[in-house]
Amino acid sequence: MSLIKFRPIILAGGSGKRLWPLSTKEKPKQFLELFGDLSLFDLTLQRINNRNLFSEPIIVTSKSYLPLVEQSLARTGIEVEKIYLEPESKNTYAALALPVLVSLEQNKSKSERYITMPSDHYIPFNKSFYESCSVIRDQFRKDALTLMGILPDKASTEYGYISYKSSYDGLKQVDSFIEKPNLERAKLLLKQPNTLWNAGIFCFEGSWLKKEIKINNPKVYSRLNEIVSKENLNETYFYPDPEEFSKLEDLSFDKGFVEFNKNNYVATLAAGWTDLGSWHTLSNLQKKPEHGLTLYSEGLYPRTEKPWGFFEVLLESETSKVKILSINPEQKLSMQMHEHRSETWYITQGVATITKSDEVVELYPGESIIIQRKEKHRIENLHDEVLEIIEIQTGSYFGEDDIIRFDDMYGRKDFH
Repeated sequence: MSLIKFRPIILAGGSGKRLWPLSTKEKPKQFLELFGDLSLFDLTLQRINNRNLFSEPIIVTSKSYLPLVEQSLARTGIEVEKIYLEPESKNTYAALALPVLVSLEQNKSKSERYITMPSDHYIPFNKSFYESCSVIRDQFRKDALTLMGILPDKASTEYGYISYKSSYDGLKQVDSFIEKPNLERAKLLLKQPNTLWNAGIFCFEGSWLKKEIKINNPKVYSRLNEIVSKENLNETYFYPDPEEFSKLEDLSFDKGFVEFNKNNYVATLAAGWTDLGSWHTLSNLQKKPEHGLTLYSEGLYPRTEKPWGFFEVLLESETSKVKILSINPEQKLSMQMHEHRSETWYITQGVATITKSDEVVELYPGESIIIQRKEKHRIENLHDEVLEIIEIQTGSYFGEDDIIRFDDMYGRKDFH
């Protein structure tokens, strides 16, 4: 007897705001050709092209992204079960639940199993991904939700964490979920056993999910059913009624379902996973040629050494420029301002002491600040850890000579 397959639900409606200005509302990061001619969405489609494990996928996206989705389908040759075209974003609860309710209403098998995954994550080792999927399939829990977790390799504030109970089984019972922590908490979590990052990949049986939604969130269940009842369910393209869809709560699946579910399991995914959710992770991946990231050609934007450390340019266009600044311990930039650009600083490592006009603030990883054009400012690293900042410049001119210095510990008067 053949093994039951998973029906993939691929989420492709996100806007990728943290990678602005590379990722935009018109073309978010999942559709950017970051790997030669291929996007993260293309790679996701290729990954689920395994007929031993997966049925034809369901794609959930914004109706404005349909041309981008169709281009990827033509490029990869993947055939789909259905495409859901949301009139507006209502987060991941609706994006996961609606396709399942429609499938069950179409009298699909009540025992159909689903695997839901974001399309903007990078998984370089598909074989390891298949191995984790096989573990979940072979030890499948019908009345439970199974997640995929990543063994942390650093104290990250960018991800949620999963704590699980010790077991020799491939599937571990989840003990608790930890929201994105601050740096101090992340360092403690890194030292604890049985702790994983939450990859945002879920496996479940459709009839079980429907039952749980009906019991635990009857209001959402009723509104989803209103949408299901108004549509022709047999069409490949599913356009939810905009008026009914707008009544749905903006709710994440993690917040609205996972954290309240009493029966959660987790399987470890050791496949080089990263969500590429920030310029920091993107720039780190760019430095590893084996991944084939083609954000910019090697050597096009070399490192520029400075007395305080160095910077590298990650992206430059007519309207924006993105740099990574690395500031050594006990060093600081000059007090300065710019005539032609504003800057947004995202702290990715260390603690930044920022002077902004007459205000002095400390910023930690995950925090950000905006420096307006003609506003005096300075960055200092008063600690013993290297400070790393992603700097996004917007304006009309981005040359290094657009620096007016007021005070500099290195004695520089001009922009050099």
